[in-house]
Amino acid sequence: MDEWGYRVDPYNMGKVEMNTVSQQHSSETKRAERVTWLLGGVVGLSLADLALTVSYLTSVGMSEGNPIAVWLLETTNSIWPLAIYKCITVAVCVLLLYKTRYKREGELATWSAFFIMMALTIWWNQYSRYQPNLPVGENHIVLIDGQLYQPYKHDKQALVMK
Repeated sequence: MDEWGYRVDPYNMGKVEMNTVSQQHSSETKRAERVTWLLGGVVGLSLADLALTVSYLTSVGMSEGNPIAVWLLETTNSIWPLAIYKCITVAVCVLLLYKTRYKREGELATWSAFFIMMALTIWWNQYSRYQPNLPVGENHIVLIDGQLYQPYKHDKQALVMK
């Protein structure tokens, strides 16, 4: 008996401890599965973002907010370095999050990445809906036949956009 009057069974304590370890292992396995599914969503939404970026860049143009992407487009006049850059950054992010899939912090970071990509998807939805009504911004870019045109950066290129 212990000090509170309960019977103590030393042989049962091991089983209780084993159940706790088993429950913890089961919880980590479920967390890893959630993270894996969320990372699949992040990859899918990232591919959709890339497809929309390429589609808009090669048709009506768009305002790119990522300065690295703008630099890649300006220096190469091609969408391929931009596509490779986006794929590499997503792959690195997903691999790092996958390595931490059993930890609580890894799951939190994965949920954050998923919600960021969902917010970007909502932004794309709004952009595509209202894009025909938007004025051409000063950072508007479009790729036509392998040439990058920025209407407000060079005066003579403004004619291409009309």
